[in-house]
Amino acid sequence: MTILKRKIRPSLSTGLALCLAFSGMPGDYAPSFLSVPAAEAASQSVLRIAEAGPGARRTVKLGLNKALVVDLPQDAHDILVADPEMADAVTRTSRRIYLFGKAVGQTNIFIFGENGEEIVSLDIEIERDIAGLETNLRRFIPESDITVEIVSDNIVLTGTVRTPQDAARAESLATAFLKGGEATTRNETASGGDNGGDVAIFAEERQVSSIVNLLTIEGEDQVTLKVTVAEVSRQVLKQLGFNGSVSDGSSGITFQNPSNLGNAVGVTNALGGVLPTAVGSIAGYTVSSYINAMEQAGVMRTLAEPSLTAISGEQAKFYVGGEFRLAAEQEINFDQDTGSPTVTRTTETVDYGIELNFRPVVLAPGRISLKIETNVSEPTWEGSAVTGNTSRGIPGSTYMSIRKREASTSVELPSGGSIVIAGLVQDNIRQAMSGVPGLAKVPILGTLFRSKDFQRNETELVIIATPYLVRPVARNQLQRPDDNFNPENDAATFFLNKVNKVYGRREADTAGRYHGAVGFIYK
Repeated sequence: MTILKRKIRPSLSTGLALCLAFSGMPGDYAPSFLSVPAAEAASQSVLRIAEAGPGARRTVKLGLNKALVVDLPQDAHDILVADPEMADAVTRTSRRIYLFGKAVGQTNIFIFGENGEEIVSLDIEIERDIAGLETNLRRFIPESDITVEIVSDNIVLTGTVRTPQDAARAESLATAFLKGGEATTRNETASGGDNGGDVAIFAEERQVSSIVNLLTIEGEDQVTLKVTVAEVSRQVLKQLGFNGSVSDGSSGITFQNPSNLGNAVGVTNALGGVLPTAVGSIAGYTVSSYINAMEQAGVMRTLAEPSLTAISGEQAKFYVGGEFRLAAEQEINFDQDTGSPTVTRTTETVDYGIELNFRPVVLAPGRISLKIETNVSEPTWEGSAVTGNTSRGIPGSTYMSIRKREASTSVELPSGGSIVIAGLVQDNIRQAMSGVPGLAKVPILGTLFRSKDFQRNETELVIIATPYLVRPVARNQLQRPDDNFNPENDAATFFLNKVNKVYGRREADTAGRYHGAVGFIYK
């Protein structure tokens, strides 16, 4: 009995299918298990209309330059296409229609029966086929989850990516997809003029689509950059020589050796009463020599550590400093009647301070691309000069200089990794000898007519950059420079020489005990 049932069931299903095929039963009355699902029909590019009659409407999405087959439940005698330039309908049989998408846009198609009754109304939405773009996104950015949608012929990217670089790649692929398809959204072609010379190009009138990037970045995209500029400079200056005069009692000459390597000592004849003086007579001539001796040593230390936070791909700037006014031109005019001088001076404004500009790009969780520009400058007396007219009683001007340390580069670092982006080790030694021509070459006595200058500058400079991937924290986890600062009262300030009570952050005492073997063990 069981074997008989198994044989009868396939026979009944086969016979039922044959009867339905030859009986010409309309699609409306076909059983539900014999109908093709909508998703399967769409994948096969065949649309079967099941519901027909007045008021029956279907929305059909058609790809640009793609075709779709529509099967009707009854014979069609009249077809109306609202915009033939966007879509076209071709009838193969009375119950099968071929739809073609010719331009991006929307239109509708009405299908009527034998007696003019409406069979169905199709709302056609012609859009680009984004299947190729989705395939390329999955191919070139495999570790992302990107969804592509078309809104009024514009591409909308949604989903998640790992890094901002992946988001930029997705937008570049979408741009390439649009530029490759915009030429097909217009039907204008180049045409020649009456003389065949000029050609009208419709590229400027081409429809331009846009990309809406709504991608979410999963990884951390905020970068804090800490730059350390450390410098130590040492300077040694020595000057030793003789300046003086030679006279016979009624006439003579006075000589002063110049300061070749800097105005560390201003020597005049008035210094004879201050510095040791050598006086002697040679063949009736009195020779006076003033000793010019100076030794100077100095050291300078510069340390700047600016820190700045920025979002990946955005530029950030940090500047702390001011404007320094340097002396420029000085003009002196004398009154012709009274002879009194009039001094006119001008100044130049120069910026100085600490400046940091950088643009971070998070390429991957372990790679950060940095474009860095840093500058540390300050006014200095090194190389300064003083000018004036002391004989007329006109005060002079001091010309200072600006000392700068700059660096600009692009590097790639992991989070927390440091690299020296600039370094300098410099050792300059300069010596100069000056004296009275002829007399300075005389053995032994020529020492009284010449001067020697020695200068040495040593500089060691290093600039270190360290990026960090950071996240926002609670406000109570951040510290301020004025935490726990309390000014003292007047009595403690005057009598105990105290200016503040507590300065700095008090760390919590360590609680708990160690268990097990700790410390150093020697056997």
